[in-house]
Amino acid sequence: MANIRPAGLSDEDTDEDDYGYDPLSGTLNNEDEMKNARKNTERNLQVAIQNGNIEEVAKIVNLDLHNEVNERLESGWTPLLHACFYAQEEIVQFLLDIDADPNITSIDFTTCVILVCTNTIANEATVYNIVSNLIERECLLNIGNKYGVTPLMKAILAGRPSVVRLMIDNGANIEMRDSLGWTAVFWAIHHNQAECLEILLSKGARLNIVDVSNRTPQLLADSHNNNEIRQILSRYSKNSEEDRDEIDNMEINNDTNNLTNWHDYYPGLRDENRPKYCYEINHLLYGMNCDHLKKIFDKKPIDLRKFLLLEDEDMVELGIDMPYERQRIKQGLHKFHMYGWKVGSVAGLQTERGSTYSMIKCVNILGNHLQQLYILEATLTYLLRGYGRIQNKIKYEPPDSPALRKLENAVKNMTSNINSIRKEINIMKKIHTRISKDSLKPVDLITEKTSSEMAVEIFTKLVVISSVSFLLYRAKGLITNMFYK
Repeated sequence: MANIRPAGLSDEDTDEDDYGYDPLSGTLNNEDEMKNARKNTERNLQVAIQNGNIEEVAKIVNLDLHNEVNERLESGWTPLLHACFYAQEEIVQFLLDIDADPNITSIDFTTCVILVCTNTIANEATVYNIVSNLIERECLLNIGNKYGVTPLMKAILAGRPSVVRLMIDNGANIEMRDSLGWTAVFWAIHHNQAECLEILLSKGARLNIVDVSNRTPQLLADSHNNNEIRQILSRYSKNSEEDRDEIDNMEINNDTNNLTNWHDYYPGLRDENRPKYCYEINHLLYGMNCDHLKKIFDKKPIDLRKFLLLEDEDMVELGIDMPYERQRIKQGLHKFHMYGWKVGSVAGLQTERGSTYSMIKCVNILGNHLQQLYILEATLTYLLRGYGRIQNKIKYEPPDSPALRKLENAVKNMTSNINSIRKEINIMKKIHTRISKDSLKPVDLITEKTSSEMAVEIFTKLVVISSVSFLLYRAKGLITNMFYK
């Protein structure tokens, strides 16, 4: 078992430590006496748990802790954390029965279930029973320690296939990542746990992912040279590619079925409403390595602007429950908004003066500009929102502060860029106004009239005909009367 001890405890029996001793008075002060008493209580509890002495544990909890079973000891650990660390099934059961909290963590955010899975000495049946008991008491499985390591990853490290299956069946997220960007699949490959890897992949774990060092599961497996792991990856990679191709074909067919005319590629061209660019969201999710969340946005569709301005509460409302997934989207959106613009992305007809402009070319450029302006407006809103959050911080900065100078330069550059875009828009507007006056409406934009439009047209014609007939009748009467007179 890993040599882990709670902070502040030692296995040494030496008496040479004079911690807490007051050399002036030659006695221990009250504070140090209390601290040493707490240390002794924790040490006695640790020994009792390690020996499986449930009667002694009950005695310490009753007399020394005054039945405060969730009280943190000198190290910051509770009795249940100790019991889980040593995988003492009966003592864990006893502590849970007297309302020990299964979700309490140590100072480094290590949970009870993580400690159980860390134990490599106890047999698998014991670990399985303890984890099952903790799950029944609603312990959290989708939580990591300060390094992002989850209970599932620890169970894989210890080579506990039955525990891995138990956790997944009870809602453990197989795609959570640690600080290295590793999912449970990476852990299984790195620690040569073929059976655990098989379970993960059979439950739908993804292989088309990379860690923070841009390594794929296949690349990691190649570096370990484990033939069994390679064979499993090869088998599931082939199945995954076939399934992915089938899904892609279905998505392409669905997208194609929604495109009936060429102007469907240009949102707002027909009805002149504000475009939504919803189809771009899937591309951004893929780039953020969050394409598995596509189903959520399919069920609750939003436009691109709202996606680019998503906040934590918005994502929770959509159904993105995992904090790490929300954080990944927020980081991806921040990178998107901070990405530099290139001149070619907003260049228009101004760069091709003297050339002949076709209608299709004008529409293409205009559609591109419309989308870029749409995104730029969202980015400006994002920046203004961020500026509003730091106003209270920067208002106390001195006038010559480097942060203020940097902010002023950024504002000047942004203002200059906005003015350049405004100039390009005015030029494009003049060109398209001239083209619109000189050109007839494209045939493809002349659509069949709806029944309501036809009804209005017929009613209008009837009113006009009736009015003209009435006027003619009245005119005939007037003319006849004039002749008789």
